Amino acid sequence: MCMLCVVPPNVIPSREKLENSALNNPHGFGFAIAVPSEKRIISERTMNADESINRFLELRGKYPEGHAMWHARYATHGSTSLDNCHPFQLGGFDTQTYIAHNGVLPTIETKGEKRSDTRIFAEDILLNMGGVSALDNEQMYNVIENFTSGSKVCVLSVDPIAKQECYIIHEDRGKRDLSGVWWSNDSCYLDWGYSYTSSSAGLLKPLGNYTFADDEEIYVCEVCSQTQGVEDSVYEAVCNYCGSCFDCSMYFSDCQCWTNKSSSKGGWEIEY
Repeated sequence: MCMLCVVPPNVIPSREKLENSALNNPHGFGFAIAVPSEKRIISERTMNADESINRFLELRGKYPEGHAMWHARYATHGSTSLDNCHPFQLGGFDTQTYIAHNGVLPTIETKGEKRSDTRIFAEDILLNMGGVSALDNEQMYNVIENFTSGSKVCVLSVDPIAKQECYIIHEDRGKRDLSGVWWSNDSCYLDWGYSYTSSSAGLLKPLGNYTFADDEEIYVCEVCSQTQGVEDSVYEAVCNYCGSCFDCSMYFSDCQCWTNKSSSKGGWEIEY
């Protein structure tokens, strides 16, 4: 699933929500803080949640003037490594523009590719679309919106050619708290997502993504945004429309949340 947190100027995010996000998305962490007065972005990545949160809050306190973003990764594509932690430099080299993402992107990965989908998007796809300037072109922005459909992307830039410092693509699919901090999903709450016991690795439903309408349990898919009754979905764990896991958003046959095996009906079974 991942968590993407975007912080407006002169605001410091909740430590508790950052810690909850790290618990629910434990596969790597990173942040970027814009310092517009110095025309630079401070960015760090680590596999250690405490280190990331402490450093982010420390540096945010020193440099509150610009936008900032923090990311906790739940690995879906690419290896679980520091290289695949968000945020990523545009093109892999531009220190003035950083990109982070929550969701699954339709990237094409060649055999042996170890980069994540977001890293490929940042280093190759967005760069070839025109870089950060593409976000200020209405036609190109629509292309990027369509390509990232079902995902949320933040681009932070101090490049003089960028008309904005912070772009949030599909911002309406996240939520702002009372301080103005934008959270890409509900995994900033501790009762969201996975629940395991020491004796079993059973998957429980993500409480944060469920609502009730006329006493019917409803799920809104984080990938394609389609609404469906939980009891009507495949095994109550997979979106009927795009086949994404309700928890990590990865396509069900590649999902790491549960064990897939061929069933007698020719479909998939979930082994809890």
